[in-house]
Amino acid sequence: MQLASCVRVQILRHERHLSAHLRRSQAAAAYVSSHTAQPAGEPQAKTSVIKPQRQSRLQQQEATAWPGVDFSSLHSQSPSVRVRQHVNPFTPTLQIPVPPLDWNSIYADAYRPLAIDIGCGPGRFPLALAAHIPAYNVLGIDIRAKLLERASTWTELVGCQDRVHFHTANATVSLHSMLSSYPGPIKLVTVQFPDPHWKLRNRKRRIVQPQLVAAVAHLIAPGGQVFLQSDVQEVVASMRDDFEFHGQGAFAPAQAHSQQDAVFLTDQMTVEPLPKDSLERQVWRSTWQDAGWLQHNPLEASMCK
Repeated sequence: MQLASCVRVQILRHERHLSAHLRRSQAAAAYVSSHTAQPAGEPQAKTSVIKPQRQSRLQQQEATAWPGVDFSSLHSQSPSVRVRQHVNPFTPTLQIPVPPLDWNSIYADAYRPLAIDIGCGPGRFPLALAAHIPAYNVLGIDIRAKLLERASTWTELVGCQDRVHFHTANATVSLHSMLSSYPGPIKLVTVQFPDPHWKLRNRKRRIVQPQLVAAVAHLIAPGGQVFLQSDVQEVVASMRDDFEFHGQGAFAPAQAHSQQDAVFLTDQMTVEPLPKDSLERQVWRSTWQDAGWLQHNPLEASMCK
C-alpha cells in the first residue's frame, strides 16, 4: 500500500448513559490521524416518525447536543419521514459503485478540506459539524435515501447547501470511486454507531470491511483523521481490529493513548475472527488493545483546525 502518511488511531470507550438521539455527539469512539514524516443508527425502531410525546424531549436533547443548529425550527419546516430501519446493503443497486461526482457543482469551493460522515443517518451530525468547522466541506453518506432527502432540505433551510452535501450510496462499495475525484484534501472520515448486525452470518453487512479500510487509507490526506464510534464495545473493538489488521501497517495508535490521564487500560477486548477468515487472521491478535480507550471524545472543533 503506497501511502505518504502514517495513520494514527484513537479509541474512546462507550458511554451507555447517553440518550440514543445524542449518540452522534458523544459516546464510544476511535479516531485516526495521519501525518507526513515529522518528529514523533439510531436505535432500532419501526419508523423514524417522532411521536408528539417524544418530540419536545428530542428537541431538548438536540439543543443540548448541537447548540449551533436550530433543529426545532428544522423539524417544524420539514415533514417527518418514514423509513425502514434496516436496508439490505447487498441490494443490487447498492452494489454498483457510484461514479465520481461533479464536486464543483456540489460545493462552492471544492478545494476546501472535506469531512465525511459514513452512515450519517438523519444528517444531524454533518450539519452540526459544518457549524463547528466552517472552513470545511462536509459529506454525509447513507443507504437510506428518504432520510438524506430530508437532510438535504435541512441544508437549504440552514443555508449551508454549498458546504454540506448528502449522497445515497453504500460506502463500503463506493467510497473510493466517489471520492477519488475530489480535488481538495480529505481530512476527516467518521464511522459512527453503525448497525452492529449481531448475528454471525450478518457480520458481512457491517460498514467497516477490508474494502472500506483500504479506501480510507488511500483517500485520506496527510494530517487527516478517522473517527470511529459505537455504543457497543464489541463493534468499536471490531472496527479497531479491522483498521489495524487490514490497514497493513498504515495505521497505528495515536499519541493521545500515551497520556495516562486520558487513557484507562482496565477494559480490554478482542474480537474473535470469523470461521471464513484466513489462517493469518485467525491467529492474529491485536496489539492496539493495550492502548485502552479514551475517556473523552476527541472530536471537537480544534481537531480539524
